[in-house]
Amino acid sequence: MFDCNAGIGRVAGSPLGFDSTEDLLAEMVRLGIREALVHHCLAAEADVELGNHLLLDAVKSSNRLHPCWVMTPPVFGDLPSPGVWIAQAVAAGVRAVRFCPRHSLYTLADWSVGPLLDALDMARLPVFLDFGEHHWSERVVPWQEIHRLCKAYPRVNVVVVGATIGAARDVVASLHRLDNLYLEYHAFNPADGLRRLAGEGLADRLLFGTGLPLRAAECVIEQTACSGFSARDQALASGGNARRLLHLLEPEDAQHTNAPALFGVPIVDVHTHVGSWERTCSPVKTPDAICDSMRRCGIAKCVAGSFAAIHGEMRAGNQQTADLVRQLPERLYGYCAINPHYPEEIAGELRQRFDCDTGFVGLKLHCGLNNVQLQHPGYVYALAFANERALPSLVHGGGADRWAQVCERYPRVPFIMAHGCAWDGFDAAFRETLDIVRDTPNLFVDVAGSPAHRGALRRLVECVGVDKVLFGSDFPMFDLGFEAGRVTRSDLDLAHKAAICSGNARRIFERLQ
Repeated sequence: MFDCNAGIGRVAGSPLGFDSTEDLLAEMVRLGIREALVHHCLAAEADVELGNHLLLDAVKSSNRLHPCWVMTPPVFGDLPSPGVWIAQAVAAGVRAVRFCPRHSLYTLADWSVGPLLDALDMARLPVFLDFGEHHWSERVVPWQEIHRLCKAYPRVNVVVVGATIGAARDVVASLHRLDNLYLEYHAFNPADGLRRLAGEGLADRLLFGTGLPLRAAECVIEQTACSGFSARDQALASGGNARRLLHLLEPEDAQHTNAPALFGVPIVDVHTHVGSWERTCSPVKTPDAICDSMRRCGIAKCVAGSFAAIHGEMRAGNQQTADLVRQLPERLYGYCAINPHYPEEIAGELRQRFDCDTGFVGLKLHCGLNNVQLQHPGYVYALAFANERALPSLVHGGGADRWAQVCERYPRVPFIMAHGCAWDGFDAAFRETLDIVRDTPNLFVDVAGSPAHRGALRRLVECVGVDKVLFGSDFPMFDLGFEAGRVTRSDLDLAHKAAICSGNARRIFERLQ
C-alpha cells in the first residue's frame, strides 16, 4: 500500500506525533504500508519553511518516504515567491504540495492561490487540499471554490483530504464533474462507499491515505481490504493512482490482492441501524445489501434499531426493524427504541415487540436526539420492563446522565454506553465518565466512533477493562470494514480482540449464542 497522507514530527495538541523517521517506518511496517507521501506536522500547524526543512532532513535517508511540502500564499514577502518556491521544491525532490486553507485562513480563489497554482501547473505537481480533522456533521470543505479551482487549472491534479461521510453527496457529484479531482479517503467511510464509487467508474480517483500520526490507520486499511474492489481497482486505490500522480514507478516486486481480514472470529455488532437517515447517505438498507456487507467484513450478527424510531416515529420505526429482522433471522436482531416524550405508548410498544414479534433483544435509548438524560421519568417504565427481563439497553447519552445511579436502580439491565471510541484517549472529562464504566458492574461501552484516533482503543481497554468493551459500528452510517479494522488490525492481543468482537456481546445478549 502507498499512504498518500502521512505526517512526521510532533503536534501541539497530542503526544501521538512521530519523533523520528524510524518511528514512522516502524508503524508502516506493522500496518503493511510500503511507501508514503509525507509532510511535516510543524509545516501544517505553524512554521511552513522550518517544517519543510525538517521534513527533507527526516526523509533523506529513506527511499520509502517521499516529501510533500506545505505551502501558503505569500504576502508582504513573508515566504518565497511562488515561482522560486516551486523551483526549490522540484530541486529538492518534492513530489506534491499541500495547502491547508482552513487552518491558515485563506480562500481557494484565484486571486489568492492563483500564483502558486500557476507555478504548480508548470512543474506538474499535484496539490493536496487539507481541510483538517472535523466532525462528519461539519461542512468545512468549500466545494464551490474547489470546482472553480479545478476548472481554472485543468492540468493541476487536485486531491481533497479530510472529506467525511457528511460530504458524500458533494464528493460523488464533484468527482463525476471534475476530471482532475481526486479523493484521499482516510476520513471518508460511508457504508460500502468505496465499492460504490468504483462501480460508478471512479476507482481511478481514489487515493489510500491514513492520516498518521493522529488517526488509526487500521480502520482505512480494513475498509480497503473489505471493500469488494476488483483486483484492478484494489491496485489503483491502494497505490497505483498515487504513484501515477506523483510520477513514481511501481516497485518491481509489488503484488496486488484483495487482502482478507486478519481476524478469524465472527464479529457480533451491537450498534447498527436500519432504514435511512438522509443527513448522511444510506444506500445499504435492503436485506441483500446488508448481508453482502456483513459477509465481506466478517460480521456474523448485528443488533439494529431504526433511524426513524430514534427520531419522531417510534412505532413506525420499530415496525420497520421488526420487518427487516423477520427477513434476516439469526443474522439481524432488533432494538426496540423508546421515545420518553410519549409515555402512554411505551407499554403497548414493549408488549408488541417482546411478546408478539420475534428477534427483539434489547432497548435503544437516544437521550441526545430526544433532548433528555438517562434519568428522565419517561424512561422509567421501559427500564423497569428491561430489568424484569434482563434486556440490554444501548444508550446514546444526553450529556448529564446519572449513569451510576440508573445502573444501580436497574441492576439486571446491561447498559451499553455508545461511542466509546469517539474519545481520543486523552480528554480528561470523558475519562471521568469511563471511570464510571469501569466501576459499575452492569455498565459497558461500545467502540463505535468514526474519528478513529490512533491508539484510542488500547487506551479505552486500559481504562475500563477489556470485559467492558463491545464492538459497535453505527452501520450503515459508517462502513463495517472501517469500523471493524479499529479492533481486528489493532495491536491488542488475540484474546482481547476476541472478547471485544464477540465474547462480551454473547455473554450479555443471551439470545446471540
